Amino acid sequence: MNPLPEKLNQGRNVPDVLIVGAGIFGLWAARHAIMAGKRVLVLDRGRAGDGASGGFLGALMPHMPDRWNAKKQFQFEALTSLPDAVAALEADTGLACGYRRCGRLIPVLHRDTMGIVERRSGGAREYWAGRFRLEHVTPAPGNAGAGWPDARQAPFGMQFDDLSARVDPRAYLASLRAFVAAKGELREGVEAVRLEPGRAVLADGSAIEAGEIVVAAGWRAYELLQPFMSEMAIEAGGAIGRGVKGQAVLVHHTHGDDLPILYADGTYVVPHAGNRVAIGSTARDEWDHAAPEAFDPGDMGFYERALELVPALRDAPILERWANVRPRNMLAQTRHEPFMGPVPGHEWLSARIGGFRIGMAVGHMESDATPLARPRVSHLK
Repeated sequence: MNPLPEKLNQGRNVPDVLIVGAGIFGLWAARHAIMAGKRVLVLDRGRAGDGASGGFLGALMPHMPDRWNAKKQFQFEALTSLPDAVAALEADTGLACGYRRCGRLIPVLHRDTMGIVERRSGGAREYWAGRFRLEHVTPAPGNAGAGWPDARQAPFGMQFDDLSARVDPRAYLASLRAFVAAKGELREGVEAVRLEPGRAVLADGSAIEAGEIVVAAGWRAYELLQPFMSEMAIEAGGAIGRGVKGQAVLVHHTHGDDLPILYADGTYVVPHAGNRVAIGSTARDEWDHAAPEAFDPGDMGFYERALELVPALRDAPILERWANVRPRNMLAQTRHEPFMGPVPGHEWLSARIGGFRIGMAVGHMESDATPLARPRVSHLK
């Protein structure tokens, strides 16, 4: 293996790659470029991970293995390649990312749903290449003893898959940030407000030139990219994407580090190491653009549902409340899938914008492995 390149030469004013945004997508883009031997500069308007990447939910869950398509295949490949990517990152930095393939339980609430689970089980055997399973189960003794979930919340058993995993988003970000800061250059508190061919104009009026510019600024990327991608929009008005606000809470609950994720009715209950449990989330299209990080205590239906799933959480103190805005693409090429590749017609410009709710699972994928670069198909076998 080639040795890692040394730190970016401060005497060179023009990096090979300028990356706008230091969340999961931007930092992975930087890592890939650095490993390819390029000089990399990453900018962030705040601190690395201040946006949607810096929460604490960390659920990495596959789409259901039915009605298979390119998006599901891409996410499957991302989920199966992530453990090796994380292990390499941890080896390079010495910082753990809190990754564990923990599995996922979904309560079966209606008898008719059992047939759907059986069909999904067959789909998992076909589309998950026999490597992972999805099956109908009754509460395992260990889980039932932990009240995870309350058996009354699963009247017809549960759907279980062993592909789902969890990662600690903040530990993951810290490891990526450490790598990029050591081997490239990371400037925080620097905002790019406009892009021009081969350069980014900053809020103070100065500009940074670069051989290539990659925009990975989450929902804020849309304003920067709109002049170059408006023809790719799929909705009236020409918007290429919008922000969707999410909320979550983190609680302290004593548990063994062997529990699966619980998912029901849009509620995620994610057990993390250190007796922490993350609970989320919401998806709100209307929110105050002046305060994207403001937590709305009146929008906690997900939390109440989690307390039904695991009554023991009622006594769990809330450690932190989190709110921020996630990107949702509205592009003809990818629809709501991630956009990770060159912007057509602008050879100097690329974008890495997360797919709604799956960004944490796919951020490590390189641009040439995305749905954008593949034919759109209805079934892959």
